[in-house]
Amino acid sequence: MKKIYILIMCSLLATALHAQDGFGTYLRDVIQKQEKGILVTAKLIEACGLCDSLDLLMDYEYERRYQTGQIRDLDNMTASGFAEGNIAYAPKHRRYGYTLFAETDDLWETLTGKQYANITADDVRVFLIASGMFPSALDNDDYQDEDNVLNQFVTYHLLPHRLSPDKLVNHVNEYGYNIQADPETYSIPVTEYYVTMGKRRLLRTYESAESNGVYLNRFPKEDKTRQGTGHEVSCDPDKEGIYIDKEKFQTCSPNGVVYPISKLLAYTDDVANQLGSIRLRFDVAGLFPEFSNNDIRLKRSTAESDIHVYLPNTMEYPYLDDLTINEESRMVYFNAWNSDWCNLNRDEIKAVGYFDVTLRLPPVPRQGIYELRYKILSNYSRGVVQFYFGTEKDNLHPIGMPIDFTKGFNDSQYALQFGWQNDSGDDYADQMVDNELHYNKVMKGAKSIASESGSERDNINRQNVRHILLCQPMEPDQTYYLRLKSILDSDRKELYMDYIELCPKDVYDNPDMPEDIW
Repeated sequence: MKKIYILIMCSLLATALHAQDGFGTYLRDVIQKQEKGILVTAKLIEACGLCDSLDLLMDYEYERRYQTGQIRDLDNMTASGFAEGNIAYAPKHRRYGYTLFAETDDLWETLTGKQYANITADDVRVFLIASGMFPSALDNDDYQDEDNVLNQFVTYHLLPHRLSPDKLVNHVNEYGYNIQADPETYSIPVTEYYVTMGKRRLLRTYESAESNGVYLNRFPKEDKTRQGTGHEVSCDPDKEGIYIDKEKFQTCSPNGVVYPISKLLAYTDDVANQLGSIRLRFDVAGLFPEFSNNDIRLKRSTAESDIHVYLPNTMEYPYLDDLTINEESRMVYFNAWNSDWCNLNRDEIKAVGYFDVTLRLPPVPRQGIYELRYKILSNYSRGVVQFYFGTEKDNLHPIGMPIDFTKGFNDSQYALQFGWQNDSGDDYADQMVDNELHYNKVMKGAKSIASESGSERDNINRQNVRHILLCQPMEPDQTYYLRLKSILDSDRKELYMDYIELCPKDVYDNPDMPEDIW
């Protein structure tokens, strides 16, 4: 009887959720009512055939499995092999969500010279082609083709993340910032990189003490010298980016939010080149839309159910689209926003068991040679990992030797092996140490990420190591995967995931300006 009752409740819940209007329905209503605001953008999205996709609210199969006990919490985490933790709670839901950055109808009237209600998708296509901003896109009337100019333009405005104003960027533990004592006073710049819908491209959000708000694709000058402040010092007008007026944020449906913008947002060659000229640092947890859409990542809560979140493996249900977790893994997201771990944003993901996981990497912005880096915070609870890389998810090739996650520069023999030395304050001498480390495929931690003991890079925090996994040509329209597999004959050692970096050769091999330590 209990099982029948649960199935009935699941059916009723699914019916109730289906009865709610999704984001696509909201946009169709805007079109039907001819409401001024984002009418033109709504028409463009409909022309590209995206409204049905934007109506997705919930993964009902996950809902059914959770409600019928096929997906369970992970009890007694330390008995499973984790170094700490009690219960890791499986997410109750697997919701979908979307964020739209939409040009206003007033802007479209200025750009096209037509009254907003009369502007069509064809008008915008003609304008985009005439602008010359998309030389490689197709100029045809198949707007559902990802290579079509209008489709490429529209999908760059859409993220598969439902982002509230406080989650556009995350201020947690950047250098000089105190989230407990003075959370409203910002210090050095913080960024997030999101992968857009449609053709996968990077969209950058940015905020600093000097920017006076959050911007899209802002590329200012920053004082990132060795003895510098790390702060933004100036910004050329053509690199200012697009200001996000958070006061105009709108919740438009259970799964969709809109930020009206007053400048044209486009993935131009200039934007791609700007993104391809800087080191890209990705918080691994920030890559997963499921974390945004289900209020998992950096939730400001001390409830046990929000501190440790269990991530079901492939046998139970593939919860994360971009991370494949094998059946022998027990994987947990550690939400540490209120703790003091020296991680990017303090949070981390860990697994125990005979783990074997595969991450779909974010795209590179332009063709070139990139280093792929992986940061570890070493301790004796960790495991030894073999990395694999390639474009065929089920046929990846090993890269380098296995990496022992128990070893950091706090191990004197390990430090000697790679050439590690304390920062001395002598810029030239410290640069020479960094050069030797880089030659040996390792780097010190980043100065911009801090804890009470100091930054990742500080001499006291020698457990932080960035490993250079590979250096090779990469293409912007190619999908790459990174596999991490335990090589130990033990199921009680941890896999640690914090952040990765994609760094172009122009940055790490620049004779005129060495890569910054931030």
